[in-house]
Amino acid sequence: MQPAQTSSPWPKRILIAGIVLAVCGFVTTIFMADHLTSFYDPVETSDHTAEIGEVNTMVLEEGCWVVNVEGSSSDYVVVFNYIDGDGAGEEVDDDCRTDYQPNGDYDTVSKLYIEEESEILVSIECESEGECQNLLLFTNGDTTSTELLRAMLIPGGLCFTGFILVPLGWLLISINKGKEAAVQFVQNPNASITPLENDPRVNQEMLTTDQLYKLVRGEMPDEEDKGSNVPSPFANADTRIRPSTQTKVGGSINRASAHTPENPPTDESWKNWDEA
Repeated sequence: MQPAQTSSPWPKRILIAGIVLAVCGFVTTIFMADHLTSFYDPVETSDHTAEIGEVNTMVLEEGCWVVNVEGSSSDYVVVFNYIDGDGAGEEVDDDCRTDYQPNGDYDTVSKLYIEEESEILVSIECESEGECQNLLLFTNGDTTSTELLRAMLIPGGLCFTGFILVPLGWLLISINKGKEAAVQFVQNPNASITPLENDPRVNQEMLTTDQLYKLVRGEMPDEEDKGSNVPSPFANADTRIRPSTQTKVGGSINRASAHTPENPPTDESWKNWDEA
C-alpha cells in the first residue's frame, strides 16, 4: 500500500473563513439596516426644498438632481429655469439618469441635469381642486448613490468574499477526499504472498511438506544442490557426489587381510611392498 498523503488543513480553513465572513456580512447588514434605509428616504437625502406659494431659488451643484414629493405628483405643475440676471432664463434640462430611487412613499416629479453649479428658479402651480401642500425635495442622485455604495462596502464585501470562499473550500475538500480514496485503493493485491514470490526456490520447484511447515513457522526451507546430483554422461563412470561416511575411530589400526591362499590378490601390488 502506498503511504497516505498528509491532508492539507487549508481547505477546511478556507471553508470556515468563508462561513464566518458571510455570517459577519449578514449581521453587519442587519445592524446597518436603518442607516441603509435612510438613503432611500428623500427627507434624509435632500439638500434643498421648495413649496407652493413661495419664490423658490436655490443653487444646485453639478449632477443629476431628483425632485421628489410625498404622495402623488399628478397635481403638481412645476417649471425649472436658470436665473439669468434678475429674471428667469432657459429651462433646465430634465433628461438624466441616476441609480437613486426613493422609497414607495414618494413620487418623482422630475430629474434635472445640471452641467455645472447654477442658480435656478422653481415655479410651482397646482391643478384645480388639487392638494399641493407637500414640499418638493431635491436630492443629488449621483452623490447619494456614491455614499450608498460606500456604506454597503463593508457588509457587501464580507458577504461577497464569504460567498467565494465557501464553494472554493468545499471544492478543495472534495478534491482532497478523492485523492485519499485513490491512495487507499491503489495497493498491491498480492502483498500477502510477496515473501514467496521473492524466494527463487519457491518459484522453481514444488515445496515438500517439511519445507512448507518450516515456511509457515518463519524458517527458510533447506536448499538442495541439484547440480551435484546430475548423473554423468558416461555409462562406466558415476560423477555424482556421495555423502562422505565418517570413519570410525577406535580399536587397533591393524586389520586382518582379506586375502587367503584360497583367495590370493588378483594384482601384483604385494610384490612392490615386498621389494620395499
